[in-house]
Amino acid sequence: MHLKSLTIKGFKSFAEPTTLQFEPGVTCVVGPNGSGKSNVVDALAWVMGEQGAKSLRGGSMEDVIFAGTQSRGPLGRAEVSLTIDNSDGVLPIDYSEVTISRTLFRNGSSEYAINRESARLLDVQELLSDTGLGREMHVIVGQGQLDRVLYASADDRRRFIEEAAGITKHRRRKEKTVRKLEAMDGNLTRLQDLVNEIRRQLKPLGRQADVAREAQSIQSAVRDAKSRLLADDVATLQRELADYQASEGASASERALVQTELDRVVEESASLEAQRASTGVAEARGVDSSLRQVAERIDSLHALAAERVSLLAEQSEASDIGPGVSDDERDEAEGLVDTARQALAAAEVELGDKAALTASARAALEAFDTQLQQSRAARDTWLRKNQERQEALAVAHSRLENATADVAVAKEAVVLADERIAELERQWHDAQVDGDDSGEASTDSAEGALQDAWRREAEAEEHVDTLRHELHRLEREKDALAATVHTLSLALESDQAGTGEQLEGVRGRVADLISINPGFEKAIARALGVLADALVVSTRQAALDLTRGVSGRDDARLSLVVDEVHATSERVELEGLVSAADVANGPEGLMRVLHRVFIAEDLDEINTHWVGHPELPADVVIVTKAGDLFSGTRVQAGSGAQQSAVELTAERDQATTELQRVSTEVERAASRLEQAQHDATQASAEAKRALAEVREFEASRAARSEALSSLAATLDSARGERERAQARVDQAEAAKSLAAEALDNAGQHSEAEPEPIVAVDESGRAALAEALELARAGEVDARVAVEAARSHVGYQESQVVALQQRHQAWLDQREKEAHRAAARRELHRRSTSVAAITPALVRVARASVEESSRRVAELEAARASSDEKAAALRQREAQLRERLTALTDSVHSVEMHIYERNLQLGQLTQKATDELGLSLDVLISEYGPDQPVPLQEGEEEDAAPTDSAEDSRAEDGGAEDAGAEDGVAWTPATKPFDRAEQQKRLARAQKQLDALGRVNPLALEEFDAMEKRHQYLVEQLEDVNASKRDLLSIVDDIDDTMRDVFMAAFADTKAAFDEVFPVLFPGGQGALSLTDPDAPLTTGVEVSVRPRGKNIERLSLLSGGERSLAAVALLIAIFIARPSPFYILDEIEAALDDANLGRLLDVMGTLRKDSQLIIITHQKRTMEIADALYGVSMRDDGVSAVVGQRVRDEALTNA
Repeated sequence: MHLKSLTIKGFKSFAEPTTLQFEPGVTCVVGPNGSGKSNVVDALAWVMGEQGAKSLRGGSMEDVIFAGTQSRGPLGRAEVSLTIDNSDGVLPIDYSEVTISRTLFRNGSSEYAINRESARLLDVQELLSDTGLGREMHVIVGQGQLDRVLYASADDRRRFIEEAAGITKHRRRKEKTVRKLEAMDGNLTRLQDLVNEIRRQLKPLGRQADVAREAQSIQSAVRDAKSRLLADDVATLQRELADYQASEGASASERALVQTELDRVVEESASLEAQRASTGVAEARGVDSSLRQVAERIDSLHALAAERVSLLAEQSEASDIGPGVSDDERDEAEGLVDTARQALAAAEVELGDKAALTASARAALEAFDTQLQQSRAARDTWLRKNQERQEALAVAHSRLENATADVAVAKEAVVLADERIAELERQWHDAQVDGDDSGEASTDSAEGALQDAWRREAEAEEHVDTLRHELHRLEREKDALAATVHTLSLALESDQAGTGEQLEGVRGRVADLISINPGFEKAIARALGVLADALVVSTRQAALDLTRGVSGRDDARLSLVVDEVHATSERVELEGLVSAADVANGPEGLMRVLHRVFIAEDLDEINTHWVGHPELPADVVIVTKAGDLFSGTRVQAGSGAQQSAVELTAERDQATTELQRVSTEVERAASRLEQAQHDATQASAEAKRALAEVREFEASRAARSEALSSLAATLDSARGERERAQARVDQAEAAKSLAAEALDNAGQHSEAEPEPIVAVDESGRAALAEALELARAGEVDARVAVEAARSHVGYQESQVVALQQRHQAWLDQREKEAHRAAARRELHRRSTSVAAITPALVRVARASVEESSRRVAELEAARASSDEKAAALRQREAQLRERLTALTDSVHSVEMHIYERNLQLGQLTQKATDELGLSLDVLISEYGPDQPVPLQEGEEEDAAPTDSAEDSRAEDGGAEDAGAEDGVAWTPATKPFDRAEQQKRLARAQKQLDALGRVNPLALEEFDAMEKRHQYLVEQLEDVNASKRDLLSIVDDIDDTMRDVFMAAFADTKAAFDEVFPVLFPGGQGALSLTDPDAPLTTGVEVSVRPRGKNIERLSLLSGGERSLAAVALLIAIFIARPSPFYILDEIEAALDDANLGRLLDVMGTLRKDSQLIIITHQKRTMEIADALYGVSMRDDGVSAVVGQRVRDEALTNA
């Protein structure tokens, strides 16, 4: 597997589509600074899923889109496509070639595609994860990332190895599983609380279900009586409805006869009306009007034809187009053209003569000027040579002076260099002493503070977790208590319904007016007995009034406590027992009930105070806290299933108090958690400050080391400068000697040569120039005459053309006039024909109008006769309608009665459906008044045998006697239907139902549903626990896999580092180690480096080149241990000298055997190992351009 090609469109500086073809070996990308080389690396990282804008050297992801230049506008999207050769099947996809594409639009939307099919970022990451490519992108080493690799934390280095080993996908799977577990814990807590709450609700709901079963048997009798009474009402209504329907039929028949007669009269009237409409009066009037209009149009047509004949005759007489151009005019114009052309030829001959004279005069003047210039040049040469000899002498003097000054300056530079060397040696010594005195102690102190800050931060976070768990526990307890209070309140509200607290004199319920110390609720409730659910009244009169209201009723029961107390009672004391009056507080009348009640701790105390003291008064009562009651002659043990209102109220009040306490604790826990989170934030901030201080000390120490190195380099440079200054002194002395020698030579050659003689007389040039000017003037006059003749020829030719055009226009006009005359003659002929025909048409039209008027008069007379017949039919129609209305009203009255009975029947049907769930047919067939009524329990039975069990029906559907013989079945005894008896039966059953009190009709269904739900939730709880155990097992398996894979990868990386480091650092020592070998899942990876000859423990003290080599050694060790199909390296060798570069290239030679390398470089030696070279340049318009060359193929060809 290797990268095959990269296509960039609109990404950063690549505005135009650019494709780079990669080779399986080494591909180098070169170019000047700022040309866009690193943008190729960014494009590779971006298309493989990089999400950090800073990693792409930008502020936001939009920065990757081409932003435009001065000569080119910005683009709207960036698109990068990477094609990977997957012929070896490394990628888990069934394609030998995979293309990954990523597109970003300026509006922020982005798209991914795999082989041109839309995909997600997760799909791309999972596709590449098996090849060692993950979020850290360790295979892409960009500019400035070597220090990040070297200075990374131990955990970050671990992530580099994990990504190369393919552990990242296992870690993501574990994180996903842990998130599921966290969500499952919350669901488990809520599910457990729900199960507990349902279990608490099952007990009271079961008691309500028992009452509902008893009510069902009574409701069955109520239903049967209601059904029979309702069926009797329905049968009565059906009989009345049949009578009304018969009356309606007779009235409807008579109304149908009247309606038939009325329809016949209406039809006859309609026929007569149709005859009246078909008499054609309107049509005749329309025809008459149309004929009159036609006659008028014919008159108008005759007048128009006569007028047009007269007008065309006048136009034919006035047509005339005038004369054309004659032949004499054309001959005269052509003669003038010939004369003008002859004059032009004569002028051109004269111009040639004048031009020859001008050329002869110009040649004579140029010959004279040539001779004069040669004479002047000879004198200028003498003057220049003489000036050069003087200048050479001056230059020799100047050079000697400059050489003397250079010797002095060079000697002064040597003195200054000696002074600078001494100052730099003093600074280097002082800096070395200061660094040794203070740097190590300050760094150790800062590191100690950092460890303390980390410890405090961990303790604070642990405290926050503890408080958070405590808060969650209190919140769950609060929710449970709130549910308990709500359930108890609902139970008390159901018991309070219909207590009559609003009546005069009633103070309230005993349970609401008494307060009991915790722990004594059951004892007080058992001592009160039925009074626990009683009402408290103020006076005896009020008690008597309430008693009268329920006295003699079988469906009501009343218990009262009178608070009006006049007599005093003596209080009894029993040593060793607690008086009920001491643990309870309430109305005086209620407390009198408890004055002789005592509470024992358990049955042992009962044995002591009750069994052992038979002399106790009979009205003294001893109750245990468990609710067992002992008096002189009575013992009650066990509490039963039903709790009294006193117990429920006490339990609710206790739960409410506990709820308030827990709510307060929740608030306090939330406050403590908030404070702990604040402390944790402060601890984290202190840790960050301590870490920054450590890094500042390390940076300061590195700066001091860098300063020492800089001073040493500056000192070496100063010494080299002193040597160069001394060399310049020697050079200046030699130059001074040469300048003195040159001055002597210049003095010997400074004698002047004699001035040359000029033999040319310049006065003759004026006569030659004047002759040239005269010849030029004659030539100009001749040229003017030629141009005038040529212009006259053009004018005469244009006149001939104008005559020809005018003659052609006359011919065209004459032809058009002939066509118009022919058209006028044709129109005159047609108009004459129309004028001759129209008089006969006028006469015919007038005769037609007279005939039409006569026809209209006849039709109007026939219409008057039919109007009389129509009036008689309308009178008959009115009489029939009056009779029909009377019959309709009668029918409507009957229909109203039928409607009312149907409405009542519908209401009864709806009532049967809503209340009984029976249809009308079933109700009549099973419960009608003709059906026998089964005898109830207690009535006289008179059963009789019958031949078929199908003839007997009972309330529950009937039952056959198992002891019947010979096929004869016995049915329950029955009696005829009696409405009054059924009404009494219904009232009796309702009274029994009311005696049960308030019944929950859904208790049975709710109890069954809640019981099933409880069972279902218990099963679901077990399923969730099983799923949790499975997830925990998966997490353990993932941990085992990650542990084994990481330890194997670390061992291989350590071995590779031990091999690579000596190559890059000859004589040096380097090692990898685990920060916590006992915890392979969380341990970090430490790097120790010590170059040859240096006792350095800290990586920050390494030089720039050493840091780069150390980081490269770590990366290459990872690359060798877990090779990836390709690596992208961006100027990682920029800080290396020639020797270290050679070692690095040797190591890269081993990498290229298993992996593809793409290197951004400026080094020529790096380019020499490339199989392909790409050059990137920046054009004038700010757009990057790429050229490529396969170096390896070219080298083989040359060889």
